[in-house]
Amino acid sequence: MPASSSPATAARVVLWGWHTEDAAAAVRQVRARGRCETVAWFGNAPDCTHRLDPFIHQFRLDPLPPRMDADPGRLAPQELLTFCDMYSRVSRARGLPLQEFEHIAYCYLRFFAALLANGRVTHVFFSSPPHFGPDYVLYLVARRCGVATVFCCQSLFPDRFFYVRALEDFGRFDEVPDRPDGAAGEAAVRIERRHEKQLFYMQDLKIRGKPPIASLANDLRRIATGRRRKPMTFAGALQKHQEGRQFARGYERWAVDAPDLSRPYVYFALQLQPEMTTSTLGAGYSDQLSALERLSSMIPRDWLVYAKENPKQTSRQRGEGFFRRLSMIPKLRYVAKTVNTYALLQGCRFASTVTGTVGWEAISGGKPVLVFGQPWFASLPGVVRFRPGITVDEVTGTSIDHAALERSLAALLRKSFRGVIDPVYQGIVRDFDAAANAERLLDFLERELDGRLFVGTTRELPA
Repeated sequence: MPASSSPATAARVVLWGWHTEDAAAAVRQVRARGRCETVAWFGNAPDCTHRLDPFIHQFRLDPLPPRMDADPGRLAPQELLTFCDMYSRVSRARGLPLQEFEHIAYCYLRFFAALLANGRVTHVFFSSPPHFGPDYVLYLVARRCGVATVFCCQSLFPDRFFYVRALEDFGRFDEVPDRPDGAAGEAAVRIERRHEKQLFYMQDLKIRGKPPIASLANDLRRIATGRRRKPMTFAGALQKHQEGRQFARGYERWAVDAPDLSRPYVYFALQLQPEMTTSTLGAGYSDQLSALERLSSMIPRDWLVYAKENPKQTSRQRGEGFFRRLSMIPKLRYVAKTVNTYALLQGCRFASTVTGTVGWEAISGGKPVLVFGQPWFASLPGVVRFRPGITVDEVTGTSIDHAALERSLAALLRKSFRGVIDPVYQGIVRDFDAAANAERLLDFLERELDGRLFVGTTRELPA
């Protein structure tokens, strides 16, 4: 274990998340060793300085940092759009006009600009990729100020998570060295050559949600009884009800439950929205219809695009405009949630997605995939990244050597870190040990503070 630093050279950190029992134990330990001082901690652990529900859902930015008179700068149009996309998942955001979204974004911008400047912050640690809106603004401010950022993303592989310093590096992991525990003595990676992966988070799903009127009654009851944790306005409840009706009408009208699999087609798996996988890692394609428009324009006239709706999708981002625009895309067929995804994969010429796991399922079964965003598997054989001018032949001509895929996956996993940062994934770790996991997360934090987590970085802290 590295020697503890003296308080005079301790890092000054901001944490977002890191509030599960194991992660919080790691944070407390690294502070107890004198390795860092916590300028702010946004989370739900008892010793966090800012609780997430008030800070995000109730728009309570207290306590405010001192000296907020500095110019926080401007958000670029795409940054502001990304914030709006992320923040739309917050209940209180329903019913708000666009201008209010902009004001909210700039409140968070000014808050974080003052926090980082006043606190002389050296590091910002995220336990997941930013995806609520305020955390995204924190990331932007940190990058502008030259503050070291690190965010983690749990993998589908037991006891492994990926990490990067910058969002644009996710999927490439250029700055990430082979993991510190190495690969010595490990068994070779073996991938079953089939599409189906039995993903734990897709088991026992309820395809049908509450009817819009039942959802409205529930929301009005919660408003009347003074819901405080995640408040919603009366206007927001009505907007949600209207979205639910529009989604139900559009789905009933356009969803095809028996697509013709004998025709040449591309299978596009729509992803749940709003969610981190598109809002954060979509590389500009959180608007999935933009990807479908590009896809429709590149395929031959006699081909179709079968875009299957995500089984978990609710009415969010599926209003009247979505279905009107969808109906205007030539060669596109909107496929019902109930259609078997693996039958669609088996029969397609190639698969396509923004960042969805269907891409991993496609290539592991020998089928190429065209991706529009930054999935974790972007560097693996069989994955083709969309670019203007790309042709169908480039995608269909992509061959996948299964042995090479296994070797590439093994190399990719060597860039992951051992541990569980998202507790949802504890269930896929055999004999999960919380104490051992806390030690691994502590090691992760200390490696970044020592400048050993990324290639070519050194530890330089202010005096």
